Amino acid sequence: MRNVFGQVLITPAVAAELRITGPEPDLALFAGQEDLAAARVEGWLHLSEPGRAEAYHPLNPGVDSGEASCIALALGRHQRGLESLLILDDRAGRAEARRLDLELTDTAAVVAMARLRGLIPAAGPVLLDLYSNGYFLSDATVETVLVRTGSIRWRPPSNVSNTSQDTDSSRWRKAP
Repeated sequence: MRNVFGQVLITPAVAAELRITGPEPDLALFAGQEDLAAARVEGWLHLSEPGRAEAYHPLNPGVDSGEASCIALALGRHQRGLESLLILDDRAGRAEARRLDLELTDTAAVVAMARLRGLIPAAGPVLLDLYSNGYFLSDATVETVLVRTGSIRWRPPSNVSNTSQDTDSSRWRKAP
């Protein structure tokens, strides 16, 4: 993300969700958590308060506190004339951001950006890793990213659920 965006802002609520703050961050929850903590130390992942977060309340009750704080941060920056690009994957949070006319993308699009800029050799393995670790990716999203980046094609699984044990690489094949 550093090479795609330069700097990334997260709110204290998101940092707490990721458990990368506090006197003794818990670094054993998920793959990549140590990298996020290191990014804070390196200075390109910044904690940023949403400002007047109490002035913003999502209309959708499905928006969690981390998403709400990021939307509040982006909204405050937008009101001050500063650019922001929200990275949200949750449907409720995305709907709320669209309602507020905030610029928005998702994790799969960030993977595509990294591939198109030559920062990663292929999008497929990154998407497969996300999928294998329980991250929900629709077949349509994966297919779109893979086709647009010229990586590999996604062959949707037949009657296979998205679980952390589901790492069947047979659904991936090189693009023709």
